[in-house]
Amino acid sequence: MKKKSNQHLTKLCKRKCDEIEILIFYSMLLQRVSLGLSPQEVSFLMGKPLDFMSKIESFKIKTILAIDYYIFCRVLNVSSTNSIMLPGMDINLQKHTYELEVTTLNDRVVYLLSRLDVEEGQRIIEFKLIDARHDIDPYEDATKLTVGKINNLITAEINEGYFSVDRSPSEIHKRCCEKLDKYIQPKNLMKILEDLLNRSDELKLIRKESKYGFVYLSKSYAG
Repeated sequence: MKKKSNQHLTKLCKRKCDEIEILIFYSMLLQRVSLGLSPQEVSFLMGKPLDFMSKIESFKIKTILAIDYYIFCRVLNVSSTNSIMLPGMDINLQKHTYELEVTTLNDRVVYLLSRLDVEEGQRIIEFKLIDARHDIDPYEDATKLTVGKINNLITAEINEGYFSVDRSPSEIHKRCCEKLDKYIQPKNLMKILEDLLNRSDELKLIRKESKYGFVYLSKSYAG
């Protein structure tokens, strides 16, 4: 990483791949940004470790498995095909070197992807996306109220036996949205579930790994 004089932080990542791989990468990044979710929130909904999407977006995970892309599209409720390719798009299977520049500003994060054309000595911009700073909460008071409502709801759900069977993060999130009759940010649910993992009483939840990712279960029903 390099730190600029104006305190903006820029990270450069490179990888060599074909166009379809970069289109899948672009699709995932675009869907996340357009839905206003952080990489950690998407990872949570997918039942993955919280750094999963960050590793994809920094090219540390170079191969995106079909099952992972399917889960990504399912939990975000997006089409797995329409989100990648436009009708009539001609895909080039030749491998190119791509460079991703991620710049963190005071109020946003800018993603700039370029394709490096070695033969022509050119840098061709593929896309530029602007994301929010997900570590900044401009609505702290409203967030506290929402977190309180989620906590009361999850507590009631535990007492009523909802967590007597394995529940996926996306399943829990959907139920909370339906019960509260409003969309809730996954990060607020994440806070509540994390606190419940650390409890030692009858409200304690456990998180375990299943075939398709992490799930949550009441400690009282764990074998």
